[in-house]
Amino acid sequence: MNNFSQHGKKNLTEALFVSNPMLTMLSLVQKVLDMRSYVLIGLLLLLINPLWAQSSEVRSVGSFSGIKSAEAVDVYLKKGDKESVRVETTGTSLSDVITETSGSYLKIHMASGNYRRTNVKVYVTYVNLDKIAASSASNVFSEGTIKTSSIEINASSAASVEVSLDATEVTADVSSAGDIVLEGRAKVLEVEASSAGDVDAYRLESESVRARANSAGSVKVTATKSLDARASSGGDVRYRGNPMKTNTDSSSGGSVKKSN
Repeated sequence: MNNFSQHGKKNLTEALFVSNPMLTMLSLVQKVLDMRSYVLIGLLLLLINPLWAQSSEVRSVGSFSGIKSAEAVDVYLKKGDKESVRVETTGTSLSDVITETSGSYLKIHMASGNYRRTNVKVYVTYVNLDKIAASSASNVFSEGTIKTSSIEINASSAASVEVSLDATEVTADVSSAGDIVLEGRAKVLEVEASSAGDVDAYRLESESVRARANSAGSVKVTATKSLDARASSGGDVRYRGNPMKTNTDSSSGGSVKKSN
């Protein structure tokens, strides 16, 4: 019975091929194309998967006291006994992330190219730190409080800096939609915001504050002893605290006001 059945199927297939060879040939071609599609998809998955897997490496760096970051890299700062850098990437190669010392700065940025769909994190261990500069949508964060006698902080071109400080003198400058958020304490704070830049230092308790805001820049500060504030061209200064000495001025649509 089985032999008859197999023989019958064979005869039926042969009959179909003889009656309609074009249909049978198209069916075979379709099967070959389907197999090719599966192979191509498999190869693409093999190529894409390493790009989206997370990679990490620790790098040795020379001594530095300043940080410059750019090009959408997220930087995390931590105090330590020796300078070091750990790089984590998703969607791009570790070799695309440049970490180099130049003068007193550790520079962190991407090699030339398009990195819109990547995620790059750089963990920096510093010994001493007195300068932070972020640009081009880079983000800088502190893990713990940065203790220093003086520090300069700059953010521009949609970059942001969020740090906790214990410092004698703090200088903060933001522009071009940059953003700076400060907390902790300082004896002297000098801050300037322009071109839609924003500084929020409400949680940085400062004794003496000098604040400048222009061209739609925004500044928020807390002053306990003295305040010198100027706002112009749509700039805005808001302050908290009860400083014993205040000197304020606004012009061309600028505003200086005490905040609750």
